[in-house]
Amino acid sequence: MKSKLSGWKDVFCFTLTQTLKSKAFLVSFVVLVVLALTASPVMGIISRQEENDKYTIKKLYLSDETGIFNKETARTMLVDAGWNVQIETVDIKAGSEQYKELIQKIDDTEAEAVVLTLGYTEQGLLSLYLEYSSKGDVSKTEVSAFQQVLLTALGEARYSAAGLSAEQKSILYAGVFTNILSADTEGNISGEADTSISDFEYWFLYALLFILMMICMMTGSQVATSIVTEKSSKVVEYLLTSIRPLAIIVGKVLAMLCVVLTEVVGLIVIFAVSNYITGQGTGQDMMAQLVSPKVLGALNPLNIVLCLVFIAFGLVFYATLAGLAGATVSKIEEAGEGLMVFSLTLLIGVYVGIGAAGSLLGAGDNPFAIFAMLFPLSSPFLMPGAILIGKAQIWIIAVSFILLALLVLILFAVVAKVYEALIVYNGNRVKLKQLFKMKS
Repeated sequence: MKSKLSGWKDVFCFTLTQTLKSKAFLVSFVVLVVLALTASPVMGIISRQEENDKYTIKKLYLSDETGIFNKETARTMLVDAGWNVQIETVDIKAGSEQYKELIQKIDDTEAEAVVLTLGYTEQGLLSLYLEYSSKGDVSKTEVSAFQQVLLTALGEARYSAAGLSAEQKSILYAGVFTNILSADTEGNISGEADTSISDFEYWFLYALLFILMMICMMTGSQVATSIVTEKSSKVVEYLLTSIRPLAIIVGKVLAMLCVVLTEVVGLIVIFAVSNYITGQGTGQDMMAQLVSPKVLGALNPLNIVLCLVFIAFGLVFYATLAGLAGATVSKIEEAGEGLMVFSLTLLIGVYVGIGAAGSLLGAGDNPFAIFAMLFPLSSPFLMPGAILIGKAQIWIIAVSFILLALLVLILFAVVAKVYEALIVYNGNRVKLKQLFKMKS
């Protein structure tokens, strides 16, 4: 008696070959290759354009009544922050006739200039007053950023005026680290470690989660379309004469998984080559800007392997679920409607993962984040990133993997049973309620 998996290799090779030769795959792959080739130079052009157009303030009129503001310090800090501005000192007071004349001059002929007056209030406080023209391209957001740099420069000037040494300044500028300690009844002190993730790590988790979601959607839609196409063309009826339903499902899922992974790996390689060529010409490494060393500080070979295993099992799980959706419809026009349950399930997993990433950012390790790492719908999206940044404990990785692997095995068996029952069905789409009755 043949094994239930006997013949899966034939289905795998047949599906893989037909998909790779199809016009739809070739056209979409060429489009993606073009996008990958042009992504790095286009991003570089946009980045340079934004750098050139980031700031519109070109001139600063400076009136200092205090005598402590250091113009050279302000110039240095402004240049470091991206402003290459001309600084001109003037002797005017805010609200005076000379001040009004200067403001009128800015409105009429120098819309890219701002006026800074520094003095004392009646209470003896330092007053920093900044005014700009609303007729030019200078925005309120830019002025606010400009003001922050000036405040930092003012702080430097005050410390210099006070005669503080570089060592004394470093003490004043030093950050403060806090830790919460608790003591038991015997006086033993224990610390409470900060397990929250940084902004860099959060956005890395978010980006990887989004990429995995797109890959799962691509794989799932291709699996479902392949099954529906073969059902409508009666090809699957010939396959069933020699191959069991489970072997057909396994072969198709793995074939489509290979197709999508081939696309993704190929695009990554092409983007890396494009990035390298662009970097040689412009000196800009877009890849280095996208992946920060602060995020991948815990990266090691074991983490990479575990990450890839979770990605593979997650893709297999969602591809199998899409296969179940494809088995419930008989016409290619109904494939989108049949994928609704698949899409809803995928979105649930994605949103749980996003919520857990947000909770890690704000509160560190917490029950909801642990649940999301163990929950089979969200673990394929959250765990790979958590493993790469070193935020997943060993026991969580082990339990999460066991749960996901068990669910994949169960789903394979269920899909094979439903697939066999619906393989020659040509009526309306089978709804979820009917599917549960059939399974029971």
